[in-house]
Amino acid sequence: MEKSVEELLKSAEENLVNRTAIDILKALVLLYGSAWETDLKDALMGLWAVRNMGLMEIGEAESALPKAEKLLVEKGLIKVETRYKSDLGSRKPIEEKFYSTDHLFTLLRIFGGDIELDKLRFQAQQ
Repeated sequence: MEKSVEELLKSAEENLVNRTAIDILKALVLLYGSAWETDLKDALMGLWAVRNMGLMEIGEAESALPKAEKLLVEKGLIKVETRYKSDLGSRKPIEEKFYSTDHLFTLLRIFGGDIELDKLRFQAQQ
């Protein structure tokens, strides 16, 4: 598992899909290992804002999300399921993707001291 993450980290600067996959893992670390798609995307937007990405870069990263998600699932790093989620604006539940990882403690160790995560946590406290 650690080897897979290290490979992604090494090639993240050269490959947008791998960079986005790393961002998904970082977002899951922030969200303690599981998240609905909407919450995951909010965390990703926070990471990208901390990185000072422009609108074009954010658009490119968003377009890479499906491939990054597929890569992480294939490597066994995350699980993605479609589940029913309650919606306060509707009488019926809605279907939404639910992301989770069984490797939270390993990810916490790998991304411990990550500057982007630390900046985002600091901003959330203020």
